[in-house]
Amino acid sequence: MRTFKLDEKQQKIIAEFFKEETTYFPNHVLMKFLACFLVSLSMIMLIPPFAVWEGEKMLSVFGFYFFWIGIACYGTKYASYAEPLTKISVRITSLLRYVPVEKDQLMLFRLCKILKPCVILTPVVLMFRIAISLGVFGSVQVWDLVLPPLFMIVLPVVFEFISPWGMNFGANISTRM
Repeated sequence: MRTFKLDEKQQKIIAEFFKEETTYFPNHVLMKFLACFLVSLSMIMLIPPFAVWEGEKMLSVFGFYFFWIGIACYGTKYASYAEPLTKISVRITSLLRYVPVEKDQLMLFRLCKILKPCVILTPVVLMFRIAISLGVFGSVQVWDLVLPPLFMIVLPVVFEFISPWGMNFGANISTRM
């Protein structure tokens, strides 16, 4: 089994690379807007507990799906880079040959950045679900406690590790401005 160990020196190099990057590249701005929109929409769908949806459990599933797509859009900043002169978007992994970091360290850096909003928003969803369940129905279902952490924290980590490009489905698009 492969183990991942955080190398602080390489993490600082990657953080410095992204700090100096121009983040006003149109794809990054569009993806950040799309991420905010989809995560906000998913929060509206995820706050009501399962007892509210009665026969329509799929609305909650769509809420988790919109959240995952929003987080994937947020992660595209850490998967593509816009060349300053040509404005062509290239994958970060293709630039790794010029930076002394391993791909595993880049994946761990990206994972930490992607998980930050997940770890912040999951307790918010849980808090509202528990409050509404107790206030309206007088009890909390197990699914209200299990599914938000599962879909909002565990699932993004799994997709980051098992997919070859991570969660960043829009990173391989090259555009010319």
